[in-house]
Amino acid sequence: TIWNLAKQVMASVNEEFAEKYTALAVTHNFIGSPHIDRQNVGPFYGLSLGDFEDGTGGVCVECSARIVCHNNTKNRIARVDGRFPHWVAPYDNANK
Repeated sequence: TIWNLAKQVMASVNEEFAEKYTALAVTHNFIGSPHIDRQNVGPFYGLSLGDFEDGTGGVCVECSARIVCHNNTKNRIARVDGRFPHWVAPYDNANK
């Protein structure tokens, strides 16, 4: 199942988190606006897969009022604290 595959991927990065998390979001061609995950009690992990340019479509998070961190999640996992404003950056598949 997708749940079991996600557990395996997560365990390869953070075994403790893999045993604790209780929710999984699976999206397709997701475009989101800046938001805060008020229900989160800690950071989440994001991973993106697909046919789009590397470095696009990652998760952006506000580190401060003037600094935004872009986490490249294409074929890799990034840890993001969703309790701060964050969103999915635009992805580019025009050159694919």
